[in-house]
Amino acid sequence: MPAFSRRRRRTAITIAVALTAVLGLGIAVYLTVRTKGSPKGTATAFLTAWQRGDLHAMKAQVLEPPRDFDGIYNAFTKGSQAKRITIQDIRVRPKAHLNFGETATYYASFAVTLDGPVPYTYNGELEIIDFDRAWKVRWSPTAVHPELEESGFSEVRQIRVVPQRDGSSRLVLLETRGKGEQAGRLFADEGLKLAAILADSAQPGVTG
Repeated sequence: MPAFSRRRRRTAITIAVALTAVLGLGIAVYLTVRTKGSPKGTATAFLTAWQRGDLHAMKAQVLEPPRDFDGIYNAFTKGSQAKRITIQDIRVRPKAHLNFGETATYYASFAVTLDGPVPYTYNGELEIIDFDRAWKVRWSPTAVHPELEESGFSEVRQIRVVPQRDGSSRLVLLETRGKGEQAGRLFADEGLKLAAILADSAQPGVTG
């Protein structure tokens, strides 16, 4: 084989080896820095843990859970009289537009059924973000129910099932009545007022 051909062959082999090394390094870097798991996986883990009543597993999926995380969910379960919580129809979608420098964000929608003396069903939503190479729930009280505001942690404790004259019931959110504030007669003795209707039960004998 001519010397020129041997040199060209050695050069080609050297380039191929170098490209392989660079490609391997690139794959290794990608596998190291990519975000672990998926938004759907995080949402599913969080919601199925709620369904099981496993608050520890729920908190493991949350970025900076509030100090009273357990108390919030226990109060909601007690106030709604839920004997069983069922989560269905979990769907995840990316945030349509991200601002400059904003972390990757997804929204998980789902349906919640509270089974107890009266059944309630409502739709909820979670925010999932990419944090430190892991998908985490960015939690607020709206993750429990969309009518619960981000600043109203204590309001979660004031949830009540209120029977209606037609035999159905309402799941309501109450808040403390201000001094001298007229807020109707239903909760006057307790110094409370109706803040929001969280859900209505179906009337007896009526199926949705």
